[in-house]
Amino acid sequence: MCTPNLVLLVEDHADSRELLEEFLTLEGFTVETAGNGLSAWERLSRPPLPDAVLLDLMMPVMSGWELMRHVREDARLSTLPVVVVSGAGSSQPLPEGIRATVPKPVDLFELRATLERVVSPT
Repeated sequence: MCTPNLVLLVEDHADSRELLEEFLTLEGFTVETAGNGLSAWERLSRPPLPDAVLLDLMMPVMSGWELMRHVREDARLSTLPVVVVSGAGSSQPLPEGIRATVPKPVDLFELRATLERVVSPT
């Protein structure tokens, strides 16, 4: 990637968040993190908007499903690429507006390819 893309990583498990942040940084992404949907929502309320959001669904405080309801209702965020990184997708339907999914346990190379696909310039 020529310029670093800003990714907001929303994951409640600290070990997973740190591993994914380190991997994505090494792959050339600029990474910001949030430990729950509420922290992510607060981050999305201020510029700059990320180029993509990596979203776990099952989190305390505000789940990924709840966060996506807010995102869908906000016109500023209507085109924001959201990639679900979760093991929960198979038991419940995914929220509307999801661009792609990467199941847990995460295949890091699949994650990188997915992110490159969703943040590529149009």
